[in-house]
Amino acid sequence: MIKIILVRPRNPDNIGAAARAMANFGLSELALVNAFDSDWNETVNCWRREASVSAIDSMEIIDSASLYPGIAEAAADCAMLLGTSSLHRIKPERDVVPLCETPALIAGAEGKVGILFGSEKTGLTKDELSFCRAIINIPTREKQPSMNLGQAVAIVAYELTARGVKTTLTGRTAPKAAQPAEIERMTMEICEKLRREAGPHWGGEAQVRAVRRGLVDARLTKDAMNALKLLLKDKKELPEGGA
Repeated sequence: MIKIILVRPRNPDNIGAAARAMANFGLSELALVNAFDSDWNETVNCWRREASVSAIDSMEIIDSASLYPGIAEAAADCAMLLGTSSLHRIKPERDVVPLCETPALIAGAEGKVGILFGSEKTGLTKDELSFCRAIINIPTREKQPSMNLGQAVAIVAYELTARGVKTTLTGRTAPKAAQPAEIERMTMEICEKLRREAGPHWGGEAQVRAVRRGLVDARLTKDAMNALKLLLKDKKELPEGGA
């Protein structure tokens, strides 16, 4: 199952175009993160009405879309997160996967897969991409590397559904990995402990990104995550017999 997550979208028409593209290829779950800078309640009332102009025959996706304050909250039910980027503004700090290879990558996911799309103006930032297992890149001409948000959603949706061939992985079943929301909680706990014991330098955005990327890349199982939680606890908090 695929969940489309739009991060900081600026134009209701683009949200509607993305919803229409999702409907074209059988996707139904849409989430928006920090959709507008204006008052939240006013946004909820206005963007559905404005988006309906371009979301032809797909208003059910608009009506059921969820609004979130952050990526961790939007991806709380996802087993894997992938970001999208043209890569013309940033040097990637994650693995880059060509769009044509993405179906094979998500075939091994133990649950829902979230696909992040960034703001029309800036795309996804390094901080936002640090939540992701890898970056999906759509091959485009160098003179015009970026795409309209609705078009990008349409191409990715097509590749992952209508054209993508699901690959069945053989061998033993992989253990269930920690979910993005759990990784984010652990990132905050690790950085807080480092701030206390190693100094305020560890409160910087770059350090938080580095810890988050490390946890995502480690692909920790739930058992490994529980062990890490015990390591982070102060000795006085450990149960009797603990280290």
